[in-house]
Amino acid sequence: MDAWQDDDALADQYADASNLAARQVLHARFSTADRSTHEWLFDQFDLPADAVVLSLGSGHGALWTANADRIPAGWDVTVTDSSAGMVMDAMEALEDVDREFDFDAVDARDIPYPDDTFDAVTAHFVLSHLTDADREQALREIRRVLKADGTLYAATTGTDDLAAVYDAAAEYGDRPADDGFALENGEAQLRERFANVERREFEHALRITKPEPVVAYLLSLPGFDGDAAFALEDAFRERIGDDAFEVERSVGLFVASE
Repeated sequence: MDAWQDDDALADQYADASNLAARQVLHARFSTADRSTHEWLFDQFDLPADAVVLSLGSGHGALWTANADRIPAGWDVTVTDSSAGMVMDAMEALEDVDREFDFDAVDARDIPYPDDTFDAVTAHFVLSHLTDADREQALREIRRVLKADGTLYAATTGTDDLAAVYDAAAEYGDRPADDGFALENGEAQLRERFANVERREFEHALRITKPEPVVAYLLSLPGFDGDAAFALEDAFRERIGDDAFEVERSVGLFVASE
């Protein structure tokens, strides 16, 4: 089983926000986009002013902290993650936001809320971490807790996302195979539960000018060992050269409804 789909490995990876933060720093620092991925994801919402929203796998709450001043006052938002430690990090990150959130430790495969509760469910970069059987169970649960006219927003990456980074680091570690739910195959899976599925893509790239953040990114992954840190830094310093290392990204969102 791949490390991204093993419960124990995931629990270790996401016991707290440290690994996730290392990955987000790379994108925040070197993205060529005029807005962050979290801002773009928030832009995709089309919800009523009094929406009830379940945020699955929220990590340390970056979607909500990045858009704190944009959340409609009437929204009722429940921020969850399967890791209790990550939920605590989200609570800390959002404690100074001038609005109420609910927090809960929730496994997407067993959502502890009644049928027809939510106007929207977000599952950003979550479904690819589940095995095929567990993902099918999670989608059943998501469909169950959504209202009849509710919407699922599920972000994921394409199979070639950050390919240049992994190619450059291939000698020092293995990229986790997290393509069970990707931009290329996610639509077909969602159509088993939802009549309407739209794929939207966030076009941007990375222009990496320093090796340290990309090394920290790789060392936060289960497929890379800290002993390779110096070799990785040398490899990326060579790729950067006198200018920058240009890396294409493949990131998008599925919007699914009845």
